[in-house]
Amino acid sequence: MRHPMKQNVTETLPLSCKACLFASVLLFAFPVQAQDQTVGLMRNDPGAYEGYTLITPILHPSVYLINLEGQNVHKWDASAAFGSTNRLLPDGALLRVSAAPNSWRDVQGLSGRLEIIEWDGSVRWQYDFVADTYMLHHDVVPLPNGNLLGIVWDRRDMDAITSVGYDPANLADDQNQILSERIVEFKPILPDTIEIVWQWDSWDHLVQDHNPLLSDTYAERISDHPGRIDVNTSVGGDWLHFNALDYNEELDVIAVSASFIDEFWIIDHSPSTEEARGNAGGNFGLGGQLLYRWGNPRIYGAGGEEDQTLHFLHSVLWISDGLPGAGNLLVFENGVGQPEGNFSTVHELVLPYMEDSYGDAVWYAQDLDGSFQDPETAWDYSAPGEFYSDFISGQQRLPNGNTLIAEGMTGRIFELAAGSDQLIWEYVNPVVQTGPLSQGDPIPPFGPPGSVRLQNGVFRALRYGVDFEGFSDKDLSPVGPIELRTTAEIPDRRFELSPSYPNPFRDQVSLSIQVDEPMHIELDVFNVLGQKVTTLTNEFHAVGTYNYVFNAEALPPGIYLCRATSEYHSSTISLIHR
Repeated sequence: MRHPMKQNVTETLPLSCKACLFASVLLFAFPVQAQDQTVGLMRNDPGAYEGYTLITPILHPSVYLINLEGQNVHKWDASAAFGSTNRLLPDGALLRVSAAPNSWRDVQGLSGRLEIIEWDGSVRWQYDFVADTYMLHHDVVPLPNGNLLGIVWDRRDMDAITSVGYDPANLADDQNQILSERIVEFKPILPDTIEIVWQWDSWDHLVQDHNPLLSDTYAERISDHPGRIDVNTSVGGDWLHFNALDYNEELDVIAVSASFIDEFWIIDHSPSTEEARGNAGGNFGLGGQLLYRWGNPRIYGAGGEEDQTLHFLHSVLWISDGLPGAGNLLVFENGVGQPEGNFSTVHELVLPYMEDSYGDAVWYAQDLDGSFQDPETAWDYSAPGEFYSDFISGQQRLPNGNTLIAEGMTGRIFELAAGSDQLIWEYVNPVVQTGPLSQGDPIPPFGPPGSVRLQNGVFRALRYGVDFEGFSDKDLSPVGPIELRTTAEIPDRRFELSPSYPNPFRDQVSLSIQVDEPMHIELDVFNVLGQKVTTLTNEFHAVGTYNYVFNAEALPPGIYLCRATSEYHSSTISLIHR
């Protein structure tokens, strides 16, 4: 069963998080009635990998673990929404990346906060990796030694960027800085700090052909230096935009998605931090230079537009030892703006490794012109017109050879049989900005009405087998579906939450609920981070009209969401406090 809200989209790059944030709250109250299934479990056929799926709604602070029947078996309530990476640690605790209170609002990737949350919901460790000049964002990976590996933006001002040969003409009139990217390995120190133990910085490996007076970075031909990064590659401040990384323990290398230049890179993790600043040292002898890059060779002067093979990407994931395809790299290509039209593809790639005659050294093969050789495709999946997400999203190889895919912008998670396009499991996330929908509710847009991005979007989804060590002493008893009601249980009775007056408002605003049949109703107000700021009522209501006042005198100006919820359905309206 396909998602009922699926639509075609125009060719646009992802909106900035700031734009998404404000667009996402231009919501309307949706009338609810018994109708076709819109959320929850859509398919569960024989052959699906037995386990539990971790779901990360991007607009709500809760994280859910569900079984194959779509039943909720556990929930974590985190401190903030805009969750990106969520993973389970070997002891069953949740590693989460989300929005810090002082998260940057001028970037595409509201992040900064790291948490380890125990199974019981208590916070073991919390650290806000954000300041005026740097911010951790998007992805964090646990390493075998217990450390964490994450992506960090650094702000570079005009003096810094011109000193390395950046051409200021690449910036818009209102821009005076760019963002560089760092990969940082750090040790969590309980309860609220870190120790950085290793890092690689893109700023140490720049090349440019703009200013010949800057000999450290200047090259007449960019293509002669495929292991370095052309600082004038693209226009705009966030020119690389890392959004995913993964670690290969066997080779001691890191795969990272440089999505705004349509490439993924392989970086050596074995050099020391000092060696990683240069071009010597480490297992490959190249220091911190790029060992391999693929997707868009024109970025380093080794091809034209016709040679571009990737078009915006998220989620690079090594297939672990013991799994079908071990050692291969899975890549989620969003497919924004590709010549064939907008559709997404999951690639399984065999990278062009080379070994010496003794099998002691490994490197990545290059052609005679210096460009890196193409990988082989072991398997891929696309379905034009049926499968597309223009941002977020991810994939995972399962132990039985199946592949789990998250179509991020629609909240659709599905499993394909090994090596095929056979759909055997499918689930649509029912959790939107204000919480779970009722079965049958239309899914609100993440943006103006008609937007192809939906509020139930998921950054990624991961499946953990029933034998996962973190489950050994945990209660995984199902407590029912996440959605409020199944289709068969939705009776034809409801309430209506009327638009507020005045709206926009200054100090307070009036709200009205018309109740058609007796029921329990909770009326809550949330801020744009998904945090509840007040409850206006939470009690049984007889038939009639009820008026409530939301007093916001003590709250900062901004957009708030008012949500009324009963056992049967919910309704949401936006409130603008000036």
